[in-house]
Amino acid sequence: MATNRKVIVSDRVAKQTLPIPSAVTVGNLVFLSGHVGFRKDRSFAKGDFREQARQTLENIKLVLEDCGSSLDQVVKVNIVITKAENFAAFNEVYRQYFKEGNFPARATHVAGLVNPELLVEIECVAERP
Repeated sequence: MATNRKVIVSDRVAKQTLPIPSAVTVGNLVFLSGHVGFRKDRSFAKGDFREQARQTLENIKLVLEDCGSSLDQVVKVNIVITKAENFAAFNEVYRQYFKEGNFPARATHVAGLVNPELLVEIECVAERP
């Protein structure tokens, strides 16, 4: 195991019930696990795609801060949405968090999630200054 590897479990987002940390840092890189739109109390906006996307990005923002990074430092984003028709809505929310001229590399996939009521999952890689 790398000596500069650190597992991060954030207490600012919903407690994970699976064996998945919030993030892992190695050197100046931050690898976030897949995050979904759970609020801190593990509730989520059932059926509301935009709210789930917004909450997911808020969770990512908090975890990045816990790791000494920020959304401005994100270099790669992987997104899973459960319905292709939510792609345009996702981009509307995404533009509120990532700004033109500083968009990270990105892939978006349409697939099912383990909990069928969750509509979006996002993971990312960021740098730490």
